[in-house]
Amino acid sequence: MKTIRIVLFAFTLQVVWGCNKDLELTPESDYNAADFYRSVNDFRQALFGAYGGLRSVHGFDYPMLVESLSDNVNTQQNTANLPAARFGFTAGDDLVLGVWGAYWSVINRTNNILDQIDEGEFPDENVRTIMRGETRFIRGFCYFQLGWLFGGVPLINRVMTAEEVTAIARSSQEETFAFAAADLEAAGEVLPESQGGDNLGRATRYAAKGILARLHLYMGNHEAARPLLEEILAYEGLSPYPEFVDCFLNTRDNGSEHVFQIQYTAGLVNQGNPLVYSLVPENLRSAQFPQGGRSTWVAVSDDLYEAYDTTDVRRDVTIQKGYTTVNNVVDSMTQLFVKFSHGTVPINNIDNDVNFPILRITDVQLMYAEVLNEMGYEPDGEAFVLLNTVRSRAGLDSLTSADLPDQQVFRDSLFKERRLEFACEALRWFDIVRQGPERATAIMNAYLARPEEGGGSLVFDPKYLLMPIPESELRTNPSLTQNPGY
Repeated sequence: MKTIRIVLFAFTLQVVWGCNKDLELTPESDYNAADFYRSVNDFRQALFGAYGGLRSVHGFDYPMLVESLSDNVNTQQNTANLPAARFGFTAGDDLVLGVWGAYWSVINRTNNILDQIDEGEFPDENVRTIMRGETRFIRGFCYFQLGWLFGGVPLINRVMTAEEVTAIARSSQEETFAFAAADLEAAGEVLPESQGGDNLGRATRYAAKGILARLHLYMGNHEAARPLLEEILAYEGLSPYPEFVDCFLNTRDNGSEHVFQIQYTAGLVNQGNPLVYSLVPENLRSAQFPQGGRSTWVAVSDDLYEAYDTTDVRRDVTIQKGYTTVNNVVDSMTQLFVKFSHGTVPINNIDNDVNFPILRITDVQLMYAEVLNEMGYEPDGEAFVLLNTVRSRAGLDSLTSADLPDQQVFRDSLFKERRLEFACEALRWFDIVRQGPERATAIMNAYLARPEEGGGSLVFDPKYLLMPIPESELRTNPSLTQNPGY
């Protein structure tokens, strides 16, 4: 990955336009305040640019960073270019800068659209309304991501000059979430239930409501999340795939399992999903990785591998234990994430077209089970039914109140189930952080106490629950302040 340099919040980031396998894909471009849109097609291409920005960050920087922060990744065996895995990253780390900059680039693009869309030439007002809703969904999603990763950030709701930006200080995390929630709520009111044809893969009503529900869970607002999740679960167009592996096949993208995915396309320039080969070493050779992986990769922790029951079908779909190198050296111990490598083998290792899941319907089911439990534990109630539905697909026995006799035990079991279901989907660190500083610190210190993780030689510092504001941003914008401890 290139080192990304940011000038304020509008920096030049290489992003390829395009939304999904069925959409018209245009040449790569950059956005700034000088872009001018008038026709429906102008706004369509601009919107593709915003979707493309999400594709850029979710193809490497974001999932590699947050997965490496969690207990899903082996601390000692991780590669040197992922300092976050050792909890030693600083405000100067390129990976932190890349995540921060990528989301701000997308926000700038969405603001550019929203500034002009009311004056655009739209023969069909419904198209304008839906495009505005998609744009607000993307912006709300980006602010939510920035808010939980970095805390409060500046709230910028229009295209601004450099001078204007440098005068804006950070808002609180609560204010940042409120801004994101307003965008997601507005999007959920106007977006269609589904998007098909040329629009397949674009944001829907349920994508907006699902991400908003996730935001409410982060804030501990279970009552607000409940009706959103109930509405999604009542929609007949969304249901789990029969087989767990189907969720990660390129041939099953944009189906009933997927509430929202980041879209990738094969056969074009720089539009494949690079994450697939980024998760394995460059000296690996196998049928699925005939050209190997990359020098910066992550090794799966023993803690995660051992958390799966031996009968859990998700383990071997998600993790490969051992591999053979290009020189036929057999490594029988290293564990690799292979969750997204079960589909069509691409012609080259950067041209994989499997999508990256942002929200699956099983996530909605488990979020709703969590909401029900937090609002009042009910032995063998609906929360148990939802939890066991997810477990059943994994080949596991159902749990009863005899196994989970109270609210806390159910809560612990639910977070474990989420870890196993969504490993390598960039959700584990989110689930750790949102449990609060005390619980998150206990989880990470128990993990770091394992012999293969250093036997307690590393102690988790709660300051890492928030990432540092990149130092380049602090130099450029004197109104910004750093997070505590950095």
